[in-house]
Amino acid sequence: MRFKTIMAILFAAVIIVFSLQNAEVTDVDFLFWKVSMSRVLIILGSFGIGVLVGILVSLKRKIT
Repeated sequence: MRFKTIMAILFAAVIIVFSLQNAEVTDVDFLFWKVSMSRVLIILGSFGIGVLVGILVSLKRKIT
């Protein structure tokens, strides 16, 4: 396996373990919205958005 793949899998595992240990409900305030949700969803959602942005940026570099 390539080094980047191993590091990505290791990093994803650390994020999952970290988020599962922080399962309390917390308030999220964003502009006019106030939502109570689990920290697991916040952490994993933020991680997912970051991965998506990274993929989109790398696709743009491959196209041009």
